[in-house]
Amino acid sequence: MDPFFYWPLGILAFFTISGVFFFIRNKKIIEKYKQPDAVEFKNIRGTIVTVSKGGLSYNKRFQWCSFEIFMNQNSMFLFPKDFYIVPRNCVNLRFGSDRRNTRKSEVLREFHIYENYVELILYPDNMLNTKRTISLNGLNQKEILLFRKALLREA
Repeated sequence: MDPFFYWPLGILAFFTISGVFFFIRNKKIIEKYKQPDAVEFKNIRGTIVTVSKGGLSYNKRFQWCSFEIFMNQNSMFLFPKDFYIVPRNCVNLRFGSDRRNTRKSEVLREFHIYENYVELILYPDNMLNTKRTISLNGLNQKEILLFRKALLREA
């Protein structure tokens, strides 16, 4: 058989297996860390922009993603998918020093809430001189209100 025959089958199998793996892992995370007043969002479009500066180097990485978001009182789990289908590792942002129900969390340093999108800005601990901006676009008023309530601690 021709090896090029197996190449598309291997790619299809890889995406299927990785999709099932990440789906099961995401459900386990949600079950383990869910608080009574938790909120879930599905199919939120957005971008992740990572800017690294150091010495003489400057590196900028841009990714279009689709997110599934799981939000507790003190933290938020973001499950990004590159190109809207390929799952990536979970990002856990905590809103303050409270570490309850978090998993390998990073501190959310800044955020901006606009009319129909939210920007989350963090500086990862493991990457010095790096700024990561996560933009969640196309949010409706109900979703903006839930973000405002969680991030600004409004009633």
